[in-house]
Amino acid sequence: MTKMESAMRQIVALLVLVFLGFPSQASAQDGPRLSLAAVQASKDFKAYLDKTANDKNQLDLSSPPGSTLFAAIFDTKAVEALPPPTGPDLPWLSEWLGVAASSYVGIINFSADPRGEPLQKAVQENVARYEDNLSVAMDFLLRLMPRMAIAADAFMESLPEKDRNLPARQQGMAQVRNGYMQTVTGAITFIGGSPKADNSRLLAKALRDTVDVWSKRANAEERTQFLSQLAQARTGAKDSTVDDHLIAVSTAIAAIQ
Repeated sequence: MTKMESAMRQIVALLVLVFLGFPSQASAQDGPRLSLAAVQASKDFKAYLDKTANDKNQLDLSSPPGSTLFAAIFDTKAVEALPPPTGPDLPWLSEWLGVAASSYVGIINFSADPRGEPLQKAVQENVARYEDNLSVAMDFLLRLMPRMAIAADAFMESLPEKDRNLPARQQGMAQVRNGYMQTVTGAITFIGGSPKADNSRLLAKALRDTVDVWSKRANAEERTQFLSQLAQARTGAKDSTVDDHLIAVSTAIAAIQ
């Protein structure tokens, strides 16, 4: 299991635990509407994955229905156009992140049988075959996670102390943070694995654009590890644009006291 996949599974499993008791809010605003569309698309996407696997076919994410469903789940442009997140955004942000993470794992594990060939071999083949799509999905996740993290902070601050300090909620928050850090590690490792240049640039820019959020949530040991991983990724990527982005990320991390 890849670090990125492990992080996605962890996030999916813990979202409900962390935000236990947060009331769901209906709204005509773009965020909730987009999240609702992503939730429905993820259900249809899972059905598409299952049917395609059962039919012994390969995924086609370049034409409908695969492409349409994928675009509704991983709609990065729509996320980027949203206003800054607030505490009340947390329910729909967490739902969207949950289904996006689950759909990402679905592509990674497509047609893999844990009882048959080694799972890791199937995962590696899927990563190679669907690299472009997985890169788009990772870019989306790296950009949605900061919004949820900021909304979660605002939500926690709004709670009475006794509710904020519930052991289950505190534990869940810590584990979701860990999942976020694993996702960052997975993205850096992916860049260092010499994917296509466009995909490396996409993810390097996402890391740079969001470093102010995730780096401040990392502890000192994690920041040291990130700096080492970023140096290795720069060596593996061998691309000036990627290099510029990762140098900027490293500089931002190193500046944290």
